[in-house]
Amino acid sequence: MALLLVLFIAFFVVVFLFLLPILFSLQAVGSLFVYPRQLRAIFGNKILRRNHALEHATIVVMMEREPGRKLNGFSTDDGFFVQGVRSMAEVESAAREAMRRLQNGEKRLAIHRNCGTTIVAANMLAAVFFLAALGVGFLYLGGSYLYLLILGSVLLAFALRVPLSLLLQRFVTTDADLTNAEVGWVEPAKLGDLRSGIFGLLLAASTVQVRVFHTDPEAVEIFRDDGAIVR
Repeated sequence: MALLLVLFIAFFVVVFLFLLPILFSLQAVGSLFVYPRQLRAIFGNKILRRNHALEHATIVVMMEREPGRKLNGFSTDDGFFVQGVRSMAEVESAAREAMRRLQNGEKRLAIHRNCGTTIVAANMLAAVFFLAALGVGFLYLGGSYLYLLILGSVLLAFALRVPLSLLLQRFVTTDADLTNAEVGWVEPAKLGDLRSGIFGLLLAASTVQVRVFHTDPEAVEIFRDDGAIVR
């Protein structure tokens, strides 16, 4: 009886692993209806892009000071959040150093390999390659090699996700021009501001918000898709 149960579980594990590339690709196709619109909205929001750049730079500075730390962050129109910190003082110090270095031309600090943009890039690539695999499989190969094409498209998407993410960050989701910006203050994060569900709530005690102020006249008012004005 135990052997039958093991074989039954093993069968479903194998089937799941076999279907995983297809399931991931189908999910990625759905992201094509979401991610391009989100990227467009971010690209049109200079404030958010600059806060995103400073968020990355702050985390980079903190990791330079203490390599191996596990830090997360996300940006808003008011500044950005850092999760996994020990004190507000260490974040404020890192944010001010990051601001100074960005203003002195160290634009590389604004780009981070582990940014969430990498997930966006992986999904978009997987969706495009999956649709291409379907076209090639049905039009030229009669579907006989379709699964191998889908598997190859997923592997290719993962291989190219980081280079595409770095390009998207460089030209779409961050703006390292912080000439007319300054760090305001650092404060504890409010539960209502956290976006990571239960995981975010668990990190609430180690999450802080960095307020950032911008005085660039060209970036003071930005109209979002919902008609709101970002200041």
